[in-house]
Amino acid sequence: MLILDEKKIRKGKPIGLPYQGSKKKISKKIIEIIKQNFGTDKIIYDIFGGGGAITAEFLLNGLSVYYNDLDKDATDMFLKVISEDKEYLKTLLVSREEFFRIRDKDDKTVDDNLKLLINSFGNNSKDYLYGKEHADLKYRLAVEIVERHDVFSGYKQTDTWLRRYRELERLQQLERLHITNLDYKSFSDVKDAVFYLDPPYENTKQYYKGDTFDSQSFYDWAYEMSKKNIVLISSYEISDVRFKCVYEFKTAKSTLQSGSAGKKVREVIYGEIVTQSCGFLFTERR
Repeated sequence: MLILDEKKIRKGKPIGLPYQGSKKKISKKIIEIIKQNFGTDKIIYDIFGGGGAITAEFLLNGLSVYYNDLDKDATDMFLKVISEDKEYLKTLLVSREEFFRIRDKDDKTVDDNLKLLINSFGNNSKDYLYGKEHADLKYRLAVEIVERHDVFSGYKQTDTWLRRYRELERLQQLERLHITNLDYKSFSDVKDAVFYLDPPYENTKQYYKGDTFDSQSFYDWAYEMSKKNIVLISSYEISDVRFKCVYEFKTAKSTLQSGSAGKKVREVIYGEIVTQSCGFLFTERR
């Protein structure tokens, strides 16, 4: 089993785009687990990077990280946020009417995708954050607070959109980084690195390149990669017996919108020595 001295975890809130399935809530623990068990001298490959929560935490901890996700929309949104100023963030707040107008567009820009993500219920980019009855009032209040940014820091942040706004502000602390949109097998030649892998979960209807994700093919690849790298897989469960649980997050909650949404689940870390943890799987070499 991997160790974790929680006293060494970075102070401050975790950051990252409010992406469905994000590991932001436990990102600080994950990075500290890697640091305490494997050191800080290896390059980290965040291959299924999603909203960038894990990559962001690596950067804040001063580690070298390679951020990749097959979904270019995800990486484009991440890059857009960290490359713009605070005034840009204010433009992402949209009314209910504008939200649905953007949602129904055929060709969406990076700005459009960010507006849908930030202003949607459960960050599903489909449903507006607030119900019709209170939408206009909530929107006007958020606009007023954001425009009067000098008093924003003293505002008791009970509003969902404003909490998300502050998270994006913290993302802007980051510098530019190496970003790609490649299939995970494109990294097959990498050696002597740490792979943090958060693939689509086994036995769920999550898609990869438009098709159902082939978990067994991925496990075969991860097993081979663990012979020349440290490989950590994050998931709720892995059926492949070559991987064992190496760490468990007992208080993690799913951010998915179906199935176990909102319920406490065991996330697991798997590997050749694998750790099962609440929603996470980390793998490490024997």
